[in-house]
Amino acid sequence: MLTAMDRSSPSGTTETGADGFAQPGKWLIGVLFRSSASRVVWMYYVVGGAGDVSRAVRAALARANSARERQVRGGAFVTAEDLEVRRITLDALGHTRLDGPGDRSAALSW
Repeated sequence: MLTAMDRSSPSGTTETGADGFAQPGKWLIGVLFRSSASRVVWMYYVVGGAGDVSRAVRAALARANSARERQVRGGAFVTAEDLEVRRITLDALGHTRLDGPGDRSAALSW
């Protein structure tokens, strides 16, 4: 039997999924980057404890635009023009699943 402690996320917040079990608030955010050679590169960030999708997107963009990440990409900034947003969930057996459309959506209003 699960206790309240088993159901809580590391940040101390608990969300209940469709199956009635607690789900940690984690998101997988894919951010598009176009390199100087016009290559398309998708960078993925796992964001936990954001509370909702708009906060998760903002956190991922902040990470993507950090000085360290920009240095790796040659100084380029990324925007929310093209994003892939998926929620990371766990089922009752502890299997990880990505919820969401699974396609990359352009120009969403974040």
